[in-house]
Amino acid sequence: MLLSLNWLRDYVDISDISPQELANKLTLSGIEIEKVYPLSEATNCVIGQVISKEKHQNSDHLSVCYVDLGDSKAQIVCGAPNVAEGQKVVVAKIGATLPGGIKIKKSNLRGVESNGMICSLKELGIENKFVPQEFQEGIVVLGKDAIVGEDAIKYLGLDDTILELKLTPNRSDCLSMLGIAYEVAAILDKEVHLPSGENTPINISNDFKVNIKSQDCSLYYAKIIKDVKIESSPQWLQAKLMACGIRPINNVVDVTNFVMLELGQPLHAFDYDKLESKEIVVRNAYENEKLITLDNIERTLLPNDLLITDGKRAIGLAGVMGGLNTEIDNNTKNVLIESAVFKPLVIRNTYKRLNLRSEASIRFEKGVDPNRTLYALNRAAQLLKDLAKGNYDNTVSYASSTVVRENVITITLEKINQVLGIILTKEDIENVFKRLKFNYDVKGNVFDVKVPSRRPDITIQEDLIEEIIRIYGYNNLKYTLPLTDTIGMLNERQQKIRVIRNTLLSCGLNEVITYSLTDDKSANRFQYVESGKEIKILKPMSEDHAIMRKSLLPSLLDVVSYNMARNIDDVLIFEIGKKYYLEDEKPQEVLLLSGACTGLVSETKWQKAETKVDFYFVKGVIETVFERLNIINNLSIKQNNDISSDFHPTRTGNIYLNEELVGVIGQVHPKLQDEYDIKETYVFEIDLDKVLNTKTKPIRFQSISKYPTVTRDIAIVVDENIAADTLVKAIKSKGRHILKSVEVFDVYQGEHVEKNKKSIAFSLVFENLDKTLTDEEVTKTYNNIVNELESKFGAYLRK
Repeated sequence: MLLSLNWLRDYVDISDISPQELANKLTLSGIEIEKVYPLSEATNCVIGQVISKEKHQNSDHLSVCYVDLGDSKAQIVCGAPNVAEGQKVVVAKIGATLPGGIKIKKSNLRGVESNGMICSLKELGIENKFVPQEFQEGIVVLGKDAIVGEDAIKYLGLDDTILELKLTPNRSDCLSMLGIAYEVAAILDKEVHLPSGENTPINISNDFKVNIKSQDCSLYYAKIIKDVKIESSPQWLQAKLMACGIRPINNVVDVTNFVMLELGQPLHAFDYDKLESKEIVVRNAYENEKLITLDNIERTLLPNDLLITDGKRAIGLAGVMGGLNTEIDNNTKNVLIESAVFKPLVIRNTYKRLNLRSEASIRFEKGVDPNRTLYALNRAAQLLKDLAKGNYDNTVSYASSTVVRENVITITLEKINQVLGIILTKEDIENVFKRLKFNYDVKGNVFDVKVPSRRPDITIQEDLIEEIIRIYGYNNLKYTLPLTDTIGMLNERQQKIRVIRNTLLSCGLNEVITYSLTDDKSANRFQYVESGKEIKILKPMSEDHAIMRKSLLPSLLDVVSYNMARNIDDVLIFEIGKKYYLEDEKPQEVLLLSGACTGLVSETKWQKAETKVDFYFVKGVIETVFERLNIINNLSIKQNNDISSDFHPTRTGNIYLNEELVGVIGQVHPKLQDEYDIKETYVFEIDLDKVLNTKTKPIRFQSISKYPTVTRDIAIVVDENIAADTLVKAIKSKGRHILKSVEVFDVYQGEHVEKNKKSIAFSLVFENLDKTLTDEEVTKTYNNIVNELESKFGAYLRK
């Protein structure tokens, strides 16, 4: 919602407060102001009159104009096709500044001196989509009442400040100037000046009927305005519409938009002479019924759509857009004005399906005030009489199927103070209600508050209490902590998750958070285990977010792809999140730890040293996590060549914890890498629920030995399909008393090693915490290890 401060001044006095201060007060009261900016930043622009216009001798499209500026006359070269002698125009004088930082200087255009610039509205800072059609291809031409030499920005109404409001969905009352005026008046403790039309007397017309044949319309007023003269709106009206982001069309259409912005009640104008009957019938559309809307597009309708008809044919899509067959044009003489209340959900469903969101539908979908429906109609009639020379009587056509009930909320002073935690007096509460313009009765400390229909968001006591503290001031609330006997702490599961997160961060990975929704194509990717059927969203916002994810990896690859498209090639990320699926038709969710790594792990530019991400880097990250959880001895990673086609066929392994499959690690298949437009990328995904449920031994302190260590190397030859990890575990099992560590430092296949065999060399470190080791002790353990490898794996020492 765009708020024009010039327009707001018509309803409430804000002369004693600056725009920025008003924005701060509105924000502190609960209505966030996103931006404060001038409607036009142009300076030193005056009204000029073109005395003469001649064709530029060196150009086909330029004109040389002699312009009266009031205090002087100036020669100006102009390229606008619509400039003409006698026009009153906007002239940026020498030294003027236009939006975008453009400064006007004396110039020479193709050999002719130019002393200023004749401006278009676009050059003054108005977006082209808001510029009236007649001025979109040239300069703005001012009215005859413009006085030469005076400030053109002020004449155009562009000397305005705009506040951009970020409204929450419940504050539909602030989608109108009058609604915001009530809000500002309450904050500043000022009076509200209502526009005319509220109490205009009416009679029900017998000549024109309204018939409601749908439950989706609860109230409908129609009024005939005769003998209108279609022309451009006066400058003040155009300025207010443009300030609020609406393009002026003509005086009739502009009046309906003006009243909608002023009172929050959308109106629609039909060409009365194009109706085929003297009746309006509101009904639902027939299956596949057609209507050509004002944008000249034929719409195919459904029975859920609400139509305005003349009893014989559709003439408008209720609350969304009028029909082309009753459009207001330059030949229109008589007008039928509609003011109605439609069911919000119906309007929302229609405009979403047809992609026809408009200012009117925005207000209808949130609900309009039924007590302003007739008010808006009368206001529009008065304006059409003043601005379009229209004639009308005091009759209206009317139909209704609703009863507006007064909303009365009873609340006590004790309840208010109990909820707010501060002490307010009865006088404080009464003052707030008076500022809000809420009628109320009070008996003792009990208030009966009559909530006006313009505030549909206030339905219960808590809503009323929120209004009280908003106006009284959130700054008056005390800073307090809740009283509780509970000592806050992380449970064991939360502590483990924190350890995992901090470990991954220390390994150089960055945490990301992605959507839990994905598309049909990605839903079943990276399924290393079967996990039931996918869960589909009944009414997805888009096809890309239609299914609950069954893996986090597709979303992580989207993040990698996004970064690489922006020349960020080194991406190391992880996410802790849930996957979702159906098992026996029951929804299930599993917490996952997933990651994706690509590019360089580290780089030393002066040494020209680079470390690239590979399978073993990612494996090391996982092992570090399990080591920090003190379950590294329960971990094993085994190669798996028979896995999802989304993984590389020979660079993928399963992750086991206590011999139970808990995850997968591997390279993304090259074809899938090409699909995502990414380079070589390694991923992992672990069932975190299984990991967190594994019992772990507490990490115990172990002192550093005072005695020296003994190192022995052993090189053995074994079958090539025996994993080094299996051999390491066997070595540890036989050297558990004095064996401190085992590390693989060489793997060799080739000359001097039999076919289908491999040589693996281990470095063994022995240590005793209590005494110095002897050669006999080390040799005995060493021989036990060799015997174990020979008997269990058929290994032999390499010579």
